[in-house]
Amino acid sequence: MIALACLTMAKFKNEQKFHSFLMLFVNYKYLKIYSKEPGQITSIFNLLLFIPQLITFSLVLWISLPYFDPAHEVNFYLILPFLILFILFKFYLEKLIATIFDINKFTESFHFHKVTYRNLSSLLLLPLISLFIYSNLSSKIALYAILLCFGLLNIIAFLLTLRNHQKLIQKYLFYFILYLCTLEIAPYLLVIKFYFVDKV
Repeated sequence: MIALACLTMAKFKNEQKFHSFLMLFVNYKYLKIYSKEPGQITSIFNLLLFIPQLITFSLVLWISLPYFDPAHEVNFYLILPFLILFILFKFYLEKLIATIFDINKFTESFHFHKVTYRNLSSLLLLPLISLFIYSNLSSKIALYAILLCFGLLNIIAFLLTLRNHQKLIQKYLFYFILYLCTLEIAPYLLVIKFYFVDKV
């Protein structure tokens, strides 16, 4: 309900912008127009779209973790704050690295594109997760279908972000590899290690 309320408020705040956002996988207009505006990543409109992303990704973790770790009961109300802290840590670490290497413009644009694609991915996943939770489809096949969609949408979002920034990536290749290793790969590997590997 909170996710739906946020999406409704985002549409009410700027209907034209919201419709451009929904067409993101079809055309590049939304990113082309709004990525140039300052402070887009922390705007109210973007925040209203980011909250459903947090809820959706938390729900994906909540429904999938019991299948992979049935011995431990996972509380959704613990996953959500952990995810918020994890994302905030990554965001401010990214800002710090961007400031140190003087690549603020590149990282802001890259981060805005990445978050925007993930916002849309979460919007597409929300009906599937709702169907899984509130219907009789609670089976491993349905769960694997949701996880497959989740993985594919995130891979597509990441590849589209890379494509949109290929010229800048070539220019800042060393810094981009550093960014990729420290902020896109290492944090997830650490979480997997602490949650799964250390328990074995």
